[in-house]
Amino acid sequence: MPKTATALAITLALRGPFANAATPDPVDLAREALIASSRSYRAAPALTDTMTYIVKGPNMDREPKKIQIRLGAGSDASVADALLAAVALGNTFYLTKSDAPGKYVSRPFSGDFGQALASVAGNQSSLFEPVQIALREGRPPDDCLAALRFNLLGPLRIAGFRRVAGNGGKPLEEIQLEADNGREELRLDAKTHLVLFVHLAVQPPGSPSGVSVEIDATFAPRILQRTAGVVAFDPGTRRAVSDLADLSSETLPVGKAAPDFALETLEGRRIALADLKGRAVLVDFWATWCVPCWKTLKETQRLADWASASGLPVTVLAVNTMERFPTEEERRTRVAGFFKSQGLTIQALLDKDTGLFRAFGAPGLPSMVVVGPRGTILGYHQGLFPNAVEKLETELTKAVRAEP
Repeated sequence: MPKTATALAITLALRGPFANAATPDPVDLAREALIASSRSYRAAPALTDTMTYIVKGPNMDREPKKIQIRLGAGSDASVADALLAAVALGNTFYLTKSDAPGKYVSRPFSGDFGQALASVAGNQSSLFEPVQIALREGRPPDDCLAALRFNLLGPLRIAGFRRVAGNGGKPLEEIQLEADNGREELRLDAKTHLVLFVHLAVQPPGSPSGVSVEIDATFAPRILQRTAGVVAFDPGTRRAVSDLADLSSETLPVGKAAPDFALETLEGRRIALADLKGRAVLVDFWATWCVPCWKTLKETQRLADWASASGLPVTVLAVNTMERFPTEEERRTRVAGFFKSQGLTIQALLDKDTGLFRAFGAPGLPSMVVVGPRGTILGYHQGLFPNAVEKLETELTKAVRAEP
């Protein structure tokens, strides 16, 4: 027998009877793990969970943040962060803001939590549909991937699957995902199939070139046997409004005088609110480490361009605040570089000691304040909201006409 034939015969003999067995496809294994996870969430009478996450990136404040998740009977579910809370109860979907306690938005609810949330809050808000809700709704595995994008990643695709050991040797199933702008690892308890950990690395849409962000999120699921009261909403004396933009913050008293200020531009020139009397002013509070601010600044630029083209007495200011640079010179350099990389030409002001931000009640980032020509506060919005440019154009136009 020729040497090559002998070698092939020996190789086949060593491989044994499983030589032709198909190697499991990692993508199929990942989908099977998601299907098993969906069964577990659907089988639980009720469940509460806390997502604790840390965002890591250049000059970012790494303070842990939390999102509360609650799954009740049927399709009842809720999710809440420090600013927004969304509740699906029966055939109605509710959205509230912590700084607008006297109002709420409601919509008919047909069973798709993610769709209902996007219709009210848009796809760029601080709140997103948790994957636990998508899994409980019994969606196909690939459809559940949209709930893992965190409003940051592009469309996800399954890249791999493996079994790993967690703390104390706990067996875990790891599903590896990828998008055009990042990657993600999702880890499930191999026994209960519940979500325990997510890690993602992403270059968010609108971020400066070369700037990436990482998020580490841990979960603490707890299965409940009783569903009563797990998900609840009582409008009480609150007033229903039409959309998220109408949930204007009650932190700042509309109609009262805005805090006066005199801040420096990147070039060292001082701009004071008193010098802008007779003009409507939009103040956009932002920071270089604030990921949602990157998106908001693009919209603020559109507003500045609109104001310039309209000929209306409107001034748009981007106030950089809550920064932690070693020196003011480094801060100026970083902010100027950020503006250049993003093609921003808005007038930037430096809130050196965060004094102006505190004077406005430290409303959170990003946030926008509309000040009328007489120096009174006419509107305030925290966070991202749908059709922001169009709504703010309307508010600024009304401000100019109401207070000539």
